[in-house]
Amino acid sequence: MIQGEQVQDSELSTQAVIYLGPSSMSLMVAEAVRDRIRLLDFLQQPVPMARDIFRFHRISRHTMDRCVQIIGDYLEILKEYGAGSKLSVRFMISNIISEADNVDVFVNRMHVAHGLRGRRIDDGKMTRLIYVKVQEALAQYPGFSKKKVLVVHTGPGNTRVLLFQKGRIVRYSCYRLGTHRTGEAVGEIEYGDDVAELSILREHMRGQVDQICLDYGGVKGLAGLIVIGQEMQQLRDRLAPTPEGKVACSSLAAEAERMSRTTLEQRMNVYGADFAGVDSLLPAVLMTEMIARSLNLDDVIIPASGYDEEFSSSLIRAEQHPGDLEAEVLHFAGILADRYKADKGHREHVARLCMEMFDQLQDLHRLSEHDRLLLEVASILHEVGSFINQQNHQLHSQYIILNSEIFGLSRDDVETIALLARYHRHEVPANSDPMYGELELRDRMRVAKMAAILRVADALERGHAQRVNGVRAHIRGRMLELELQGVRETAVEDLALRLKGDLFADIFGYDVVLAPQR
Repeated sequence: MIQGEQVQDSELSTQAVIYLGPSSMSLMVAEAVRDRIRLLDFLQQPVPMARDIFRFHRISRHTMDRCVQIIGDYLEILKEYGAGSKLSVRFMISNIISEADNVDVFVNRMHVAHGLRGRRIDDGKMTRLIYVKVQEALAQYPGFSKKKVLVVHTGPGNTRVLLFQKGRIVRYSCYRLGTHRTGEAVGEIEYGDDVAELSILREHMRGQVDQICLDYGGVKGLAGLIVIGQEMQQLRDRLAPTPEGKVACSSLAAEAERMSRTTLEQRMNVYGADFAGVDSLLPAVLMTEMIARSLNLDDVIIPASGYDEEFSSSLIRAEQHPGDLEAEVLHFAGILADRYKADKGHREHVARLCMEMFDQLQDLHRLSEHDRLLLEVASILHEVGSFINQQNHQLHSQYIILNSEIFGLSRDDVETIALLARYHRHEVPANSDPMYGELELRDRMRVAKMAAILRVADALERGHAQRVNGVRAHIRGRMLELELQGVRETAVEDLALRLKGDLFADIFGYDVVLAPQR
């Protein structure tokens, strides 16, 4: 146990995370001491999850049995931490499991065996965890805070690219180019056949690397490329990094050639890899080299990191949501709105009115803080469809949002925002809409409630003139009275509310009316 400052028992909260990753299952036990995390224990066992999923598209019975056994062993260990403290145990599963055909069978098997309900790390949570890692990496290079820097996360199934400018995210993309995905796709190659393995891996990755080059090759004034990911940080010390962590592309190419000449057993011995993770090493090195060279860079920066332990630790910290992450999500939404030339004054004003009503009507709608964020993003993006055509722009907005990536949000979040944009005018949510109708009842009600608030806020900004300085909402009898700040003549807003207040009345049972200023 790591020794630390003495604190009262009441200040301690012992937490445990069992994390099933692409090639291992790990256990981290930590104490939350006030606002700090203190590591108590970290264990790890190999599990060929990625091999099953990317090669066979399903999780084998043997892998399920192994997971049951490892979880059982971990739970026995956790009994030692249960005495005298309240132990919180969470079972987290890598987002690659969503690509397994029998994912539900696997999750049910773990629940039946040990009573743990696995929580999949969706794309939104994954980007939030990557954000934590990126901030840690950037903190090592304070000189980058005022420059443009590209950060590449080489993940097991996908590669994520983030462009930072003056410390803010200005572009984000995700590509189906992963270390395990690539390794398993060409996994039948004979180890030691260096010519065949290198050429096939390069050809397999070339299309996605070319797309990254197309998306980011035109960025001018790039100060550097930072690469984070389990394999690259595991291999870092073998790649002759400078004290600042710079690794030459020539070193990457030489290491790839050396690795390609080794057999499976030699590769495991030389690189300290286990049977479940060895196939991802060479793709990670080649991928990094190809991306750097495609961007005309001579080197990359690989931060020093104990990736596995830090990633597991971030699973606990991510539950606390970094304070600046929400701001980055909104900032990125603004960049997307700018790309489609959405009226900035209008969208920001609608967003402010939405947030005022959301906060004042909390006891009525009982939506979460995350719903608040989604509603604010929807307010920013609700008119992006006007870029295509003003007529029926709500449908074009839905299409654009559905086909965009929004940093920090999951696919489900993006679909929710797309529905809110669709329903901000004209039609109201209906089960006949396949996308809305396929939602669970709880989620349909969430969408309807948020859409109702958005429609009212948009009605108050009907003229795109930012006339309403603020709004005060009061429930009186069967009416929601809105007192508009800074407006005496409200004929325009009153007419708009008659057209767009219907959904609010249907969902909440209150007619929306304008009240004179007091």
